[in-house]
Amino acid sequence: MLLLNSQLQNIPVMSLQSGSMLGSTGEPIIDPRKLQIVAYYVNGPRIQTQSVVHTSDIREFGQLGFIVDGADAVMELDEDLVRLNEVINFRFTLLGKVVIDDTKKRLGRVGEYTVESDGFLIQKIHVTQTVLKNFTNSNLIIHRSQIIEVTDSAIIVKSASIPETTGLAQVMNPFRKSQSSLTPESTKR
Repeated sequence: MLLLNSQLQNIPVMSLQSGSMLGSTGEPIIDPRKLQIVAYYVNGPRIQTQSVVHTSDIREFGQLGFIVDGADAVMELDEDLVRLNEVINFRFTLLGKVVIDDTKKRLGRVGEYTVESDGFLIQKIHVTQTVLKNFTNSNLIIHRSQIIEVTDSAIIVKSASIPETTGLAQVMNPFRKSQSSLTPESTKR
């Protein structure tokens, strides 16, 4: 199921073991190398220290919220979480990131993104444009297959324009027969 990032904020994290709420989701932790949400910060009245829940520990997403096996799924954020700390140290935020195409044309900024609820892969980014461009164009939705590179300063996507090539193949009409192919034998038919 595809969900907007705004639909995944302040979601209850529920324990399957006890049936109680462990906390609620805060900001996502996004790995820019895979463009995937790997964890969420978790806040709640019973949580005293900064804690996270890995998206791999989420069994399902339903009306009750994120369902995890038990309280062990909510982990205290410390130096033992080596791979997660590596991603956190990237300090990557997707919202507000500048989007440019491969011809260096600025398209706008990321206003929202769409997440697949199964693997938490970011499938689409929603680019908001400046006020002047909004009058002429609608907002852009860019699929992850169009993304070329994610850097600290921008997201680079494939250009929507087709490069111009001037060659003989474009000038000649492929449906018109050339004069050399009109031989006396072909005209008799």
